[in-house]
Amino acid sequence: MDKQQQVIDYLESLGAASLRKVLLEAAFNNAELWKRLLTQATAAKRPGLRVLEKALRHSLTPEGDFGWADDAGYADRVEDAVRLLDARIEDGDPALVELIEALIDLVERSVEQFHESSGLLDDAILALHRTHLDACAALHIPLEDVGRALFRRQLEDRWGFLPEIIDDYFELIGEAGQSAYWRAAFEAWEALPALEAGDRSSSVSSRRHAIEAIVEGKLAQAGDLDALIRAKARNLSRSSRHLELAKLCREHGRLDEAIRWAEEGFKAFPINEAYPLEDHLIELYRERGDYEKTETVAWQRFKRLSGCNAFFDLLEVGKLIGKEGSLRERALGLLWSRVKEQEAESSAGGSSRRSALFGFERVHLVGIHREEGDDEAIWAVFCGGPVSVKLWQPVAAIRGRTHPDEAIALYRRLLPHVVEAEGLGARYDRAFEIVAAIRQLRIEEGQLAKFQNELREIRSEWKRKRNFMKRLNEF
Repeated sequence: MDKQQQVIDYLESLGAASLRKVLLEAAFNNAELWKRLLTQATAAKRPGLRVLEKALRHSLTPEGDFGWADDAGYADRVEDAVRLLDARIEDGDPALVELIEALIDLVERSVEQFHESSGLLDDAILALHRTHLDACAALHIPLEDVGRALFRRQLEDRWGFLPEIIDDYFELIGEAGQSAYWRAAFEAWEALPALEAGDRSSSVSSRRHAIEAIVEGKLAQAGDLDALIRAKARNLSRSSRHLELAKLCREHGRLDEAIRWAEEGFKAFPINEAYPLEDHLIELYRERGDYEKTETVAWQRFKRLSGCNAFFDLLEVGKLIGKEGSLRERALGLLWSRVKEQEAESSAGGSSRRSALFGFERVHLVGIHREEGDDEAIWAVFCGGPVSVKLWQPVAAIRGRTHPDEAIALYRRLLPHVVEAEGLGARYDRAFEIVAAIRQLRIEEGQLAKFQNELREIRSEWKRKRNFMKRLNEF
C-alpha cells in the first residue's frame, strides 16, 4: 500500500467531527486553503451579488510575487470562483454578467504577478470566460449589448484568451449581435487619427493595435483588397506597416504598387528600422526584371553590412541577375580597401581604439575563405595583418591539417590569452583543449617526446594556475 492510499484510508475511517478537526487544523496552517474555505463558506449562504463579489475579489487578489508553478494554488481559487458563479446563473440576475466581467479583469491583471506559468492558470481563466458566455446565453442579455461588450472586452484582453472562444460568442449573438460588434469596431477604428512616418505616440498603443487587427482582419476575410490597403495606409508610423502593404500588394500581383510602398517606407525611416524593406526591395526589383536597381540596392546593403554573411547574400543576388563574378570581385576589392585603410590608420596610431570596438576588417575575409574552404587563402589573410584572437583557434585547427608546426606555433601564441582570461575557480576547459590539440598534432607527426618538452614549458610558465595544472595532469 502506498503512502497516499494509506492516508486516504485513514481519512475515510474518521467520523465527520474528526474530519472537520483535521480540515480546520490544515486550514489554520495554510493560508491558501483558508482563503478558499472562507470564500466557499460565504457563497454557501447564497448572499447578494455585492457580498459575493467582495468575497471573490478577496479570494482572487494575489499577495506577493510568484515564481514557476506558483500559479497552481491561484488557479484552484479561480476554478472555485467558476463553480460558484456557474451555480448563480440559475438565479436569473443579469447583473451576474457584469460581476463575471469584473472578475475576469481582476484575474487577468493578476497574471502579471506570476513570473512563470505552468498552464493551469490559463485553463482556469478560459473556464471563467466560458462561464461569462454561458451567463450571457442563460440570462437572455440583449444580443446587441453582448456584441458591443465583446468588442470592448477584446480591447482589454491582455493575454489573448477571447480569440479561443470568439466563434462561440458569434454563434450565440447571431446576425444582430455581430452587426453591433462590427459597428462598434469600425466606429472605434474611424475615430483613430491617421498616422504618418514618425507619428509614434499613438502607434504603440495596444488599444490601437487591437482595433487595427480586428478591422483589417475583417476586411481581409471579406476579400476587399482596396479597402484593406486603405485601412493599412491609415497607419504608416512604423516601417513594418509599409512592409505589410508591400507584401500584400505583391501577393495580389500589384508589383508596381508593392515597390512604391517599399520605396516610400525605405526612404522614410532610418536604416536600423527599414532594413527589412531593403531586403524586400531587392526581391521586388528582381521580380520586375529591374536588374540595375536590384544590383544598386544589394550593393548598398553589402557596403553597410560588409561581413561574411553580407558577402554571400550579395553573391546570391548576383547569381539571380547574372552578375555573380563581377560582384564578387567588386566586394573583395571593397573589403581589401577597408583592410588597408584600417591598418594604415593603425600604423599611424589612429585606429587601435576603433579596432578594439568594431573588430579587425581582416576578419571578414578570413570568414569568407573559411566558408569557401580555401585553406591557403585563409592562412595568407591571417598572416597578413591583425585578426581577432577569437579566430586564432579555428584557424590553427585548419592549418594543422597541412602544416602542423605552424598550427602549433599559433596555438602557443593563443594559450596566454586564453589562460589569463580565466577567472578564479575556472576549469580552464578551453586552455586544456588547446594543449590537447598540440598533443594530437605531435602524436600524428610521431613527435610525442617533443610534446612532453612543450608540456614542461607550459607547466613552468603557468604553475601558479593550480586548476590548470590539475587539468594538465590528465596528460
